[in-house]
Amino acid sequence: MEPEEPPRKNYDFKERTFQRDNVRAPHEAPLPTAEELAKMAGGPMPTGRGATGPKTGDPNDVFKVLQHNRAMAEKHRFNELIIRKVSSKRRRDFWLLLVPSDLLLGWLVWQARSNPVVLVYGLAGLVVVTLGLTWVMWFVMDDY
Repeated sequence: MEPEEPPRKNYDFKERTFQRDNVRAPHEAPLPTAEELAKMAGGPMPTGRGATGPKTGDPNDVFKVLQHNRAMAEKHRFNELIIRKVSSKRRRDFWLLLVPSDLLLGWLVWQARSNPVVLVYGLAGLVVVTLGLTWVMWFVMDDY
């Protein structure tokens, strides 16, 4: 005898009951709107114009400190820019990578010149390494 299959489960969202905290009775006045709340708060508060400006003799006056810093920078010539051309080491690194790798692959091709498979793979390796290194060094990378 075959065992009976269990009843199919029905998955559904759980029934939720919400509790309202600010329940209002129908005879009560409705809650005020944002516009009514702004009117209840009153108009804008005037502030004194002189309260925001710097006081005379204030040692923490930002504008005086900045003027003093600018005067000192001018005096010591810190504002002069000297633009120097920084030589790139990219050409040197390119040749330091290209020459040994091509010499190694060329030597392997020369040693296995009697085997056509190694010869073809070695020549293909020379082309791939040379073109790949040239592409990366001169087209992908920036000066450094």
